[in-house]
Amino acid sequence: MSITVRGFGCLFLLAMPAAVSAQTYTAGPGLALAIPDNGYNGSQGSMLCNAIAVPSGGGGGDTVSTVSVDIAMSHTFVGDLTIKLFSPAGGSPITLVSRPGVVETADDGNDTAGFGENSNLAIANPLTYVDSATDPSEQMGKVPSDLATGDVICAFAGSPCSYSPSPGAAVPGTLNSLAGQSKVGTWQVCIGDSAAADTGTLDGWTLTLGTTPVSLQHFSVD
Repeated sequence: MSITVRGFGCLFLLAMPAAVSAQTYTAGPGLALAIPDNGYNGSQGSMLCNAIAVPSGGGGGDTVSTVSVDIAMSHTFVGDLTIKLFSPAGGSPITLVSRPGVVETADDGNDTAGFGENSNLAIANPLTYVDSATDPSEQMGKVPSDLATGDVICAFAGSPCSYSPSPGAAVPGTLNSLAGQSKVGTWQVCIGDSAAADTGTLDGWTLTLGTTPVSLQHFSVD
């Protein structure tokens, strides 16, 4: 788009945002990374973390507009899980899942708060976490009906494959709160397990970033 203004014989360039461009970055499949069983204590160091390095450019701008995360993993008790996204900017992570079915008093992995939802996750049925999803991740395995032990979320009884983040007792935050940050740097998905016996693995994950490039718009005055 160009803007022409006549009057003084000069040419100007005006920086204006262009349309949002979606870019995807993927780790895996086939990572086969074991989640430490009953190891989560609220710290990042107690979680399995996997990183994706996002470079500058790549067909879009470097300023984040929207974020979504797809995760392919297995686990035999989803109520054990806390999953967080760490952005390159630092600060508080975005909690994608916080022990579905458990009402935590603190984000510390203390399993005396309860055991939560007993349904499963399967690598063949990856889940998407995005703010626009109808159902919060706290309801994983509960909607549209309560799944039985051994049932797989996103595979049984019409259970959704997309959820909006639920922070539980962690610092509140949405994926959209990352808008305005630079995409460039290391993004991490981290997964914690808060109860013994049931285990799982991370097979792969995808980070989708909507970014807004800035284009130079021309206008002149004569």
